[in-house]
Amino acid sequence: MSHEQSSSGKSLTVLWGLIAGAVYFFFIRPQWLKWGTRLGESQRRLPGDELIPQPNAQSTRAIDIDAPPEAVWPWLAQMGRDRTGWYALDLIDNHNIPSATVLRRDLPAPQAGMALDHGYHVMDVVPNRLLLIGGYDLPNSFGAASDVSILYLLERKPDNSTRLLIRMRAYSYGVSGQLYNLAYEPLEFLMTYRQLEGIKARAETMAHLESPVPLEHEISLN
Repeated sequence: MSHEQSSSGKSLTVLWGLIAGAVYFFFIRPQWLKWGTRLGESQRRLPGDELIPQPNAQSTRAIDIDAPPEAVWPWLAQMGRDRTGWYALDLIDNHNIPSATVLRRDLPAPQAGMALDHGYHVMDVVPNRLLLIGGYDLPNSFGAASDVSILYLLERKPDNSTRLLIRMRAYSYGVSGQLYNLAYEPLEFLMTYRQLEGIKARAETMAHLESPVPLEHEISLN
């Protein structure tokens, strides 16, 4: 291979790399950061935003759940407590211990100040409405520290189903913190997506099991 051909090949590699980076940054990334939201939802002012007033990382994601908030709330209330898990990527965020698929009756109700896994604490709680968790100066894998808040907001829809919004806000310190934010974004998207789907599946299953059986489906014992 001639020197000219080698240089041309390297130039094409760099060009395709720049194109791929631009596609991710301008098209894929914005959709990941607001996955599942409707027009205006990702720009809404939500409870807990004031805890980190100038974040350098933020995402807002949402999902519809065919169950009332009262069926969703118990699954939120036990997350991240005594290895119940986060219903996301257990290999990464729960020491490969499967997230709970049953409701723990031995856990007290969450209260402000309660410690959670990964150094998080409950910052605010309104049963059947919102759970706000987070922490300050949490170490990250890039040797920096981050302030983080994560809001789980339940909104009742007219048909008594639930709209669940999750907002993550963070401020990571220093240049390494900024690099950490960018590197962590794809994993954070995957984890939040899996968490939303996990909460939805658990809540809908519980709601349907507790629903009365229609008369035409009842089994006669006579």
